[in-house]
Amino acid sequence: MSLQLGEAIKIVAQTKVYLLYRTVVYSAIAVVVAVFLGILMLIGSVFGSGAAGVLFLIALFAGGFGFRLLREYVLYLLQAGHIALITEIAETGTLPPGISQTAWAKEKVMKYYKEVSVLALVDQLVKGVLSSLNRTLFNVMHVLPLPALDSFVNIVQRIVNFSLTYIDESVIAYTFRTGNENVFDAAKSGILVYCQSWKALLKNAVMLTLLSYVFIILTTLVFMIPLGILAFFLPLSWALVKFFLFVLALFFGVSAKWILFDPVACTSTLLTFLKEAESIKPDLEWESKIEAVSDQFCTLKAKAGEMTRSAGESASAQPQGV
Repeated sequence: MSLQLGEAIKIVAQTKVYLLYRTVVYSAIAVVVAVFLGILMLIGSVFGSGAAGVLFLIALFAGGFGFRLLREYVLYLLQAGHIALITEIAETGTLPPGISQTAWAKEKVMKYYKEVSVLALVDQLVKGVLSSLNRTLFNVMHVLPLPALDSFVNIVQRIVNFSLTYIDESVIAYTFRTGNENVFDAAKSGILVYCQSWKALLKNAVMLTLLSYVFIILTTLVFMIPLGILAFFLPLSWALVKFFLFVLALFFGVSAKWILFDPVACTSTLLTFLKEAESIKPDLEWESKIEAVSDQFCTLKAKAGEMTRSAGESASAQPQGV
């Protein structure tokens, strides 16, 4: 197993503009969370900690929904553009000279996906297929052998589920690498590549997920130092404020992971995926196996067929030259 973290860091470092964008977006989210926690502190001081606690729980559900909307309309395009840049550097060693990274990446993404909604649909279908595969065809215990204890099995399964995000981003990268503008068909082929090299890819993704937990712990501790000092000097009666300062430190730690660690982990997985894809020809015999366990894969195939027929009809409708 080779994570190629050094190479991944070198590649990500060449995409400074997108790192800046990630910092701006996630820092803005962190500021919103900080302001909201400040409002909850004020409400708690007026109406009591019970009222603030109820609003905090409501905000957790509402915030999750809001983050999904933000992901669908902003973060999908941001992430796909970053993947396009990373894939280009991984394949050619550099980016075309004199380009605007954002303009080049947006043009690349729109060339293949046309609309953000198509990108979101492909991503969700790929996630669904990968999740089904790792629950059924691929036994995670073959990758990480552990004593047959249910609690350990559940923990390992959760880690595997979290790790799939790095693999589905690699499937998106595979689209850019193949140059197949039928993005549903390209995603289908990428999934077949994964099926034929799942152990190597999943081992790397799981290891990166474990490293991400370590990264979150370390960065959270860094943020806890100044916020902890502030909490230490607050009166004991301000227990709710102290708790919110802890939550803020934790959120800052997670945000640092989103900004700094995730691009490197994505690139590391992407490098392994593209390397495996070089020596693998997608085996169509896998299709029937996947269809038996994943409705999303059937949808992906149907969408690929629709796009192929639509392209054929468009070509036949064009006037023929004399």
